[in-house]
Amino acid sequence: MRVKRLDAHSIRVLAHPLRVRIVGSLRTDGPATATVLAERLGASSGLTSYHVRVLAEAGFVEEDADHETRGRQRWWRAAHDMTSWRSADAGEDPEAAAAEQWLSGFTARTSFDHLDDWLRRRPTADPAWVEVSDTSDYFFDITADELRSMLDEVHTVLTSRLEQWRRRDPPPGAARVELVLAAFPR
Repeated sequence: MRVKRLDAHSIRVLAHPLRVRIVGSLRTDGPATATVLAERLGASSGLTSYHVRVLAEAGFVEEDADHETRGRQRWWRAAHDMTSWRSADAGEDPEAAAAEQWLSGFTARTSFDHLDDWLRRRPTADPAWVEVSDTSDYFFDITADELRSMLDEVHTVLTSRLEQWRRRDPPPGAARVELVLAAFPR
C-alpha cells in the first residue's frame, strides 16, 4: 500500500478544490489525461493540465507507463493509494495550518456528502449491502497518547486489509466502500 504522508509543503499543494478532486478521480476512476480529467470533473483541460503538473511536482501523481504517450498527451495516475495527515503535520507555518484546516473540512464534507448519497439510495439498494452497511459512533474517556495508540492499531489493521485486497482482482459483487474515521475530543 502506497501512503502519501503529508507535510507542510504537500498540505499547501493539495489544499485546492480541483487538485483534491484530480487525485481522487485518479484513485477511484483510474488513469487519465488532462482532457479526460477535465471531462470527468467539469473543468477546462488547460486548468486540469496545470494542476496535474503541480501535483506531479509534489509527488501526488505520476505518468502512467501502461498508456502510450502521444505528442503532448500524457496519461497520469495517482502515485499513492491513500493520503494521511494530522493537523500537527502543518507545523508552525500559518499558511500550511490554514491549508490543513481547509483540507480537513473539505474531506469531511465530501465524505458526509457520500454518506448522504448512500442514505438516499439505500431504500432501493441491494439488500446484502443494506444489511452490512454500518454507522457507528463510539465515545471514550482516554488520553491523547491512548488515542494515538488506538488509531495506530486501527490504521495498521486497515492498511493490512487494503494491501491484501489490492493484490487481487475484485471478486464478483465487489463494490467500492468508503470507511470514514474521525477521532477528536468533544
